[in-house]
Amino acid sequence: MVKIAMIGAGGVARNHRIAWKQQKNVHAVGVADILREKATSAAADLGAEYATDDYMDLLSSTDVDAVDICTTENTHADIAVAAAEHGKHILIEKPIATTINDADRIIKAASDNNIKLMIGQTHRFYDYSISAKEAIMDGEIGTPVYLHYSTGGGFWNQDWTGNRISPGDTGGNIVTNGVHITDLCNWWIDDKPISIYCQALNQTSAHLKMNDYFIFTIKYSNDAIAVVELSRANIPRTNQFRSILLLGTDGQLSTGTQDESQWVDNDRGLEFLGPEYNHGFTRMISEFVDCLEGTIPTPVSGEDAKLALEMCLAAEESLETGEVVYLK
Repeated sequence: MVKIAMIGAGGVARNHRIAWKQQKNVHAVGVADILREKATSAAADLGAEYATDDYMDLLSSTDVDAVDICTTENTHADIAVAAAEHGKHILIEKPIATTINDADRIIKAASDNNIKLMIGQTHRFYDYSISAKEAIMDGEIGTPVYLHYSTGGGFWNQDWTGNRISPGDTGGNIVTNGVHITDLCNWWIDDKPISIYCQALNQTSAHLKMNDYFIFTIKYSNDAIAVVELSRANIPRTNQFRSILLLGTDGQLSTGTQDESQWVDNDRGLEFLGPEYNHGFTRMISEFVDCLEGTIPTPVSGEDAKLALEMCLAAEESLETGEVVYLK
């Protein structure tokens, strides 16, 4: 029986709780959140007996084997390092951290304390990404040479609540959202990224001083190129889209919009159908449990996530300088 505790009871934690409740051979011990009432509500939802506003209560407990960290991004490092030092295995919702220094702190603490560390790069666990990876591994398109990944939607509120994605809290829009795509580019192309060039537009959130539309180009050491378009401010907010084209030396792969929004036009008018995507979280949590039980290696390592973060930080630097940024 794997005994887990959740730290953080915000929006994304709800997806994690849904996934945890579907796992077998798992016991939820407790939930921590800085708002005690949120921890209490989340613990009841999860079927956990303990709620607290101090995560150290859970880290100090001998009843906890592993923690699932779903807090604001800039808090990941302190919590994860403390968890590792208390002998708890760790799952962290993406991004691993907001700085390379903090990512290194987490990776070192896990290594020094023989802790299993997995980062929740959720999009690796959706059907579209797995099927694409399998096609690449099976040689169906040859060696990937060009990837065009366009995704967007109106996920973020554009009023004052949008300041949740301020750089001080989350690393900014590119970091908190872009790590999904940089990680997938690396996973699919399977080569070393060497440079990034980025441009951006602040269309809907000038009062918040945050960009909301981005395009960046990634160059890999084998000369493959990935072009990424990312938006989180589309109107209407309910719409989500994804369009992906991956060219290889022997063929091409395309996927996209059918994996996101669906629209039906009939006698009743235009109807929006929002598909359920929690299966990605469920698969991710399942593989974390398998990792803890020793049946598979860590699906997304700290180093994987650190590289995805480094690329997003390089994109931010490119925005500031207007130049191509080369990765260290």
